[in-house]
Amino acid sequence: MSNNLKKPSSQLRWITGILLALPVLACVLAGPRWSGLVLVGLAIEIGLWELHGLLFEGPLPGKWGIFSFAAGIFLPSLTYMWGIPGLNIALFISLFCALTLMMVSSPLDRDEMGTVAMLSFAWLYVPYLLSFVLPIWAKPDGRFWIFFLLAVIVAGDSGAYFTGLSMGTRKLYPAVSPKKTVEGSLGGLCSSLVAGTVIGLVFLRSVPFTSLCVFSLAVAVAGQVGDLIESMIKRNSGKKDSSGLLPGHGGVLDRLDSLLFAFPVLWALLTISRAGG
Repeated sequence: MSNNLKKPSSQLRWITGILLALPVLACVLAGPRWSGLVLVGLAIEIGLWELHGLLFEGPLPGKWGIFSFAAGIFLPSLTYMWGIPGLNIALFISLFCALTLMMVSSPLDRDEMGTVAMLSFAWLYVPYLLSFVLPIWAKPDGRFWIFFLLAVIVAGDSGAYFTGLSMGTRKLYPAVSPKKTVEGSLGGLCSSLVAGTVIGLVFLRSVPFTSLCVFSLAVAVAGQVGDLIESMIKRNSGKKDSSGLLPGHGGVLDRLDSLLFAFPVLWALLTISRAGG
């Protein structure tokens, strides 16, 4: 009985994953550069909506909801135009305008201060981190680096799942994610290392092998930590998934969790090493 219940869920997860991956890969590998802004902007807006549901007990007041979603598209838009300096300028303007709005509307309301603090965290967590996709995309080999990162994360997730299922005994961090194991984590890192080096040797031939190994492991570790961070946020909110938008996967934020910190880490490595041109 239990096996019959698990199969449809597993099949649904795979079907949803494939239907989600195909347009994303088509956009990354063949779409015009502006399609990256559209893709990132859409993911940010949905992710923000889900994060609002995790951070706030009720719906946001109209002014703050509108303001938050406006900031969510403002950050990647300035990043698209001016890179990381544009991203930082957009974050500063968003925070400045939020505090100014509070000052002119309800300056002594402690609840409003809490709302602004939560929204500031939300902007840092979703639009700020995810906007790092765009300066990577703008690099000469940017599309291949994004493909490299996606391959590392997907391979790590799959490797962790199957290794944990077959060999997992020691819990990794039960207070945050009871099902994850040390063995699964190590299996995921090994899978990420293999996937990253293979993709790199095929599509990024000018990058030294040792650099590919370092990049793969750094991105994989960032992905696993990002996964745990989102689990911590969900546990604090008392929810299992960020939403039910993606059958078998939960919400968009549940798919982005491993990517949110991985993209800035990859951008930093490419900037320091100048491997991305």
